[in-house]
Amino acid sequence: MLKTALNSMSVWRRQSRNWKVISVRSMANRFFERLTMDYNSIYISALGADPLQLGLLNSISNVAGTMISAPFGWIQDRFSLRKIFLMGVGLSLLVTLAFALANNWVMVIPAMVLSSIATTVGSCLTICDVSLRDEDRSACKGICDGAFVAPSLLAPALTALTITYFGGISVEGIRPLYWIRFVAGVILALFLVINLTEVVRPNSPKSSGFVRDYREVFRRGSALKRWMAFIAVSSFSTGMVGPFMQLFAYEIKGANQFIIGSMTTAGLVIQVLFSASMGGFANGIGRKNIIYLVEPLYCISILMLVSAPSPEYLVISSILGGFRTIADYIATDPLQVELVPIDCRGRWRGIVGLCSGLASIPAPIIGGMIWEIMGPSYLILTPILLGLLVRIPILTTIPEKRNFVRKRG
Repeated sequence: MLKTALNSMSVWRRQSRNWKVISVRSMANRFFERLTMDYNSIYISALGADPLQLGLLNSISNVAGTMISAPFGWIQDRFSLRKIFLMGVGLSLLVTLAFALANNWVMVIPAMVLSSIATTVGSCLTICDVSLRDEDRSACKGICDGAFVAPSLLAPALTALTITYFGGISVEGIRPLYWIRFVAGVILALFLVINLTEVVRPNSPKSSGFVRDYREVFRRGSALKRWMAFIAVSSFSTGMVGPFMQLFAYEIKGANQFIIGSMTTAGLVIQVLFSASMGGFANGIGRKNIIYLVEPLYCISILMLVSAPSPEYLVISSILGGFRTIADYIATDPLQVELVPIDCRGRWRGIVGLCSGLASIPAPIIGGMIWEIMGPSYLILTPILLGLLVRIPILTTIPEKRNFVRKRG
């Protein structure tokens, strides 16, 4: 543990000031995002949306994100990353405000449309992709997903107490959380405006036109089409089940706000304890091997979620599922970034976002249909089949950059 901490401190010191600013803001922002994250679907449902309408809302959101992915990726490689990121942060504030003001589920539609755009434009990856060394990427992701998640451990308890104070799980019980998040978001946005400087990166070659610039990405990258297939399957699986996970725990398994908070806390504890060490481990054994190791744990967590005889078992499910979240940060994302040169990464993010978005558009609607027609449990089990039969087999064909991996005797 001490060695891991010392290594993390060494990695932290040699990173750029901008990455440190983004990381500190991300640490605080994650805390306030956690206040509402687990209750978005429950809140929308309480506003009057049924499972099909909930799925439709998420699909609408994905359409908006998909439409801007490709042009945004091109813009990201050509223009000020600081201005782009700050614009996304501003959009996210409008989304939170819209949720706080909503009186019925229809009023949430503009917020859902804007949320996908805000997530794309205001992603901290906009800065991280070009600010981190490849040899430090997994370790830095481990720091962000480990030590910097620690404050978020307090968020679920605060959320549960706030909801209880305002009358329990209901529209009026959840709404104050969005107001708290909005006020905090304004303060954090001012912190960024003051401290974030322009991002220095290699000069991009003169544009040859939108289409030719994107063709260049495929010419200079490796295994990009296979990765696009991998991301499409992953996004479809997540998009189909994600909006219904907390609703399943609440409506089918009888979880109250304290159980839902405990589920979130359990997953976060795993991230705090293991992210940094797994980030360094990924540099040693390879990012793909990390993904292979955690996939069985994720499958077991899904099976436990569906078969849980009482709400308390849901917490154990979240503990196992937390390792999958770690793998996404410290293995999947670094593996994706390093498939292309640094001056192509904005456009590559745009391509990945387009593939992810196209797969995610029908996913929530299909998820809602499975919930209504076949039953909620069948929906929750679907990711196991997609992962073992499609997602992992595709991953085995993806090459991995290993020139920085420590050689073993």
